[in-house]
Amino acid sequence: MLARKTDELSPHAGLLEEEINHTLDHGSRVAAILGFGCGLFMILGATVGRQTGLRIPAFWSVACSLFAFCVHMLARRKMIRGGMLYAVILSFVSLPALIYLAAHFLLPSGAVTYITGPPSYLYIFLIIVSGFAFDARLARFAGLLAGAQYLAAYLVDRHHLAALASSDPLLLQDLTDPIFYVFKALMMVFSGFLVGVLGEHTKRLFGRIMSEENEKRSISKLFGQFVSPEVKDKIISEKAGLVGEKKNVAVLFSDIRSFTTYSEATAPEAVVQRLNEYFDAMVHSITANGGVVDKFIGDAVMAVFGGVLPDQRPCESALRAAFEMRRSLRALNAKWEAAGLPVFDSGIGIHYGVVLQGAIGSADRKDFTVIGDTVNTASRVEGLCKEFGRPILVTGAVHGQLSPESQAKCAPLGDSSVKGKLEAVQVFSAAE
Repeated sequence: MLARKTDELSPHAGLLEEEINHTLDHGSRVAAILGFGCGLFMILGATVGRQTGLRIPAFWSVACSLFAFCVHMLARRKMIRGGMLYAVILSFVSLPALIYLAAHFLLPSGAVTYITGPPSYLYIFLIIVSGFAFDARLARFAGLLAGAQYLAAYLVDRHHLAALASSDPLLLQDLTDPIFYVFKALMMVFSGFLVGVLGEHTKRLFGRIMSEENEKRSISKLFGQFVSPEVKDKIISEKAGLVGEKKNVAVLFSDIRSFTTYSEATAPEAVVQRLNEYFDAMVHSITANGGVVDKFIGDAVMAVFGGVLPDQRPCESALRAAFEMRRSLRALNAKWEAAGLPVFDSGIGIHYGVVLQGAIGSADRKDFTVIGDTVNTASRVEGLCKEFGRPILVTGAVHGQLSPESQAKCAPLGDSSVKGKLEAVQVFSAAE
């Protein structure tokens, strides 16, 4: 059976069929226009100039044009698939046989009149066209069919070549020796095998590309709800192997005060609902100011500014996000208080410094995150909010990166010791 099932053409048969129809649509339309134009030109030449030798080529050109137009209409409707694809491609390859057949019945020397002319070259071109089906078997069969047709045209009318004469023995040998025609037929056959190899290679490449696209879509679908869009895009674009890179970033930690006490006295479903509502508002405040949510740790949020997304002023962006987070929390609290629900309070700590950013973890499980002393310090500074009774604390490293206007919103609280650091950290309280 010549025609393959659709799902045997490729693991992405639907897309292949669409591409094949698209190619045949445009190609056959151009071929129809060119064929009709050439046929019309030769008909005029045969009529006006009385060149009877142009009648057969003109007939052949118009016939090919009509066939190409039919293929164009089929491809435009995306009807060329399965067995129809074989019929179309093999019919295309057989077009030169029309002129040999017409010449055999209408011309004195039969098919050999055009045996070394354009139809023989057109065979090779049409074999190449068969490669657009991405089917090695079809390309091989196209080569075999073209070679067989060409050799048959020669064998049927080869006796007419005996009447040829020339003063050049090499020219006469080239025109009359059977071995040259057999060789040309074999070239067509081998061309079909070569085009088949290239077609299969292209199909495998197409399959790998589509598999990667499917993998990207799978990653996007899998992680879309669990990581920020920026981190998701970073994972997809560099999934072949994310190597850690050093970055100067601002790290923000935010935590809900007394959340453990609240969760112990509240039903788990209500806790999750309130927490999701809270996180929605906090994430919006972070992303609206150019930050990327790195992770949620219980009721805490960790965000990074200037890491995945470039930011010339990451500390400025982080402080703006902190102010907006507090405004969003006040709006939530007003809503919850009106509904008779307990309100939340939060602390926010921001530190600036060098981190290592990348996919970090075991061979089986990795997280795209940032690690380093900067992260630890930001977490410790957030823990000082309760000690100082201030909602937003920034370190001296952050303060030094702020604009004069933002620095004016920060009040120094002196140096403070934080767990894990030998040197005290300069701390500022920020408020709008």
